[in-house]
Amino acid sequence: MTHSPALHLAVSFWSPLRLAYGLLPMLELLDRYALDADRLLQEAGIARFGVMDPSYTITVQQEIAFHTSCFLRIPSAALSLEVAREYGLRGFSVLGLAMQASKDVLSMLRLIARYPRLAWGMFDGELTLDDRGLRIAFRPQPRLGRAEGFFAERDLACALVMAEEATQQRFPLESVQFRHACTGDPAGYEAFFGCPVHFNAERTGIRAAHDAALFPLPQADARICAFYTAQCAVMARSIDQPFRYTEAVRNRLLESAVMPDLPALAQRMYLTARTLQRRLRAEGVSFSQVLREARRERAEQLLSESRASMEQIATTLGFGDAVAFSHAFKSWTGQSPLRWRRKATAHAAAPSVGNAC
Repeated sequence: MTHSPALHLAVSFWSPLRLAYGLLPMLELLDRYALDADRLLQEAGIARFGVMDPSYTITVQQEIAFHTSCFLRIPSAALSLEVAREYGLRGFSVLGLAMQASKDVLSMLRLIARYPRLAWGMFDGELTLDDRGLRIAFRPQPRLGRAEGFFAERDLACALVMAEEATQQRFPLESVQFRHACTGDPAGYEAFFGCPVHFNAERTGIRAAHDAALFPLPQADARICAFYTAQCAVMARSIDQPFRYTEAVRNRLLESAVMPDLPALAQRMYLTARTLQRRLRAEGVSFSQVLREARRERAEQLLSESRASMEQIATTLGFGDAVAFSHAFKSWTGQSPLRWRRKATAHAAAPSVGNAC
């Protein structure tokens, strides 16, 4: 008897540009093993602050170089399994949220196939569902060199971790195959995957029963899934946009409890003040320009949406006192902060014409 549904999808996870925050799980392990993450990032040419920026991209060659340095230094025979455990759904940002709200495992897999660049995989492959079951197979990726085995183990282990988190139960794999030789304890791999694991196989991949693909997800919600799926499309398009230090600086200023000056912000971004200024100038702006615009935006928000005093707002914006803030605000708007607040409050309180009784 033939099961339904059935599908066959070709998926390419290989991408020349990658979102840098996909390195966070490995950074967690480096901290655990007390290794110098900053030095390894620097050796790979990756800006330390970029790992915490959702729009910062790195090349696939930088990612491979970084991970290769890591698995050469971390004393773990099954590093791939350790790092896979760090890849929870929340680590995949909006893609993870969309997967979690999907109808079932099959819908989750379709999402990954639709937005593979957000999943940090390294392989081209196929996803097949038919009356023989669910199969995911990877094609060889010689561009990975000696790191191919590590990435193959990490990617399949990560797929299992995501499936089990989304379904909130043990996901029943039937078998796992790897093209490379085993470098760790085979029993450890079988305990992790919960099934026989074969090394030196013809292909790398996993197999599960057909019905496993139809496991319902406890947090399924069609509207939430649609909302985050739309954000996936936006994020996927942004990968090819050039990274702008102007936006990175602006966002950090607006998100700070107290807006920092140039040396303090540069330190947070693991840069020197001179380097940060130089990179802003290359984009046609200065730090003082970005700071002024961010201060005005934050000031108008605080004046219209809060009851913060002039002294509190001045401190938040990084001014020495309320007088300095007042002078600056008047130069931006032509009005004093108090007058601007009164007008904004009166406007917000005025009834709209269409709501008159």
